[in-house]
Amino acid sequence: MPPMNQTMEGIVIKSISGAYEVQVGKRSYTCALRHHLIEDEKQRLAETKEMPYVDLVAVGDRVRISPAMSTAESGYIEECLPRDTQFGRIRMDGWRQVIVANLDILLVIFAARHPTLKLRMLDRFLVTAEASGVEPVICINKLDLAKFENVQRELKLYEELGYKVVYTSIVTGVGVEELREVMQDQISAIVGSSGVGKSSLLNAVQPGLQLRTGEVDTRIHKGRHTTTEVMLLPLEFGGFVADTPGIRTLGLLEVDEEQGLDIHFPEMRAYIPECKFAACTHQHEPACAVKHAVETGDINPLRYESYLRISGFKEGRYERNSDKRRTDRNTRRRKR
Repeated sequence: MPPMNQTMEGIVIKSISGAYEVQVGKRSYTCALRHHLIEDEKQRLAETKEMPYVDLVAVGDRVRISPAMSTAESGYIEECLPRDTQFGRIRMDGWRQVIVANLDILLVIFAARHPTLKLRMLDRFLVTAEASGVEPVICINKLDLAKFENVQRELKLYEELGYKVVYTSIVTGVGVEELREVMQDQISAIVGSSGVGKSSLLNAVQPGLQLRTGEVDTRIHKGRHTTTEVMLLPLEFGGFVADTPGIRTLGLLEVDEEQGLDIHFPEMRAYIPECKFAACTHQHEPACAVKHAVETGDINPLRYESYLRISGFKEGRYERNSDKRRTDRNTRRRKR
């Protein structure tokens, strides 16, 4: 054990109820946050007026810790090092939540059938990955339940856009080895709706993980939530993987007003500078190069519709200003 005044650098592999499990080499320490970190964050929020984070430290964070005097396996987080990337969401109450920090790869898992493949939700995950600076990899699981040609035809657009797509089945074993190669020596996160087979697929990638699995409710074709916490799991072939709770909705944590949403749609990037107006929303403005590309077929209309829906230009929603809308709505409720 190092001297009490010496800090050690490690990675947070588990977080639950204000306690953090930090791996330092081959040892792990159960750590608490130093009080000054909490006070510094309160002061920063008071100055910036930003919406707070659910937790100051997330799974995947690199931290410096000091050992506690009481026990050999406990300590204190003294510093959270800057993040390279962060993947998260905005909760319904407006608070920001970082699900996993310092990711290399975001594995977006969908099922070929049961539950139904939802391309709108896929687009939301891809946009969030793009905005987070994380490489997205699309994985279509349960391939044994559908015809490969039909599934591949549905995903052809995404492969043409440059996204890597892996097709898997734990029943036949197809694609499992390819998925291992993608995850090797990387920090990956598994995301997707409940019931798509995330935990079962991880158990196929590395037998012995013994993750809990759940069946899909045949009445509503939605899986029951079986993952209740986020943790980094070490992989025998190198790297870590984070198994995350099933996510049915996803707020765009990383998209801000100055950066805009359109830049995170790869097919739009070449056309954005050609629009007449610098702040073009690609909805109603004249001389919009993006809309013209949709009309000529250079941009897929379904992806353009996804852009409008995520932006909030469809059905009266504007999700990039969701924090303000939630605040206004909560204020009205308190007045009643």
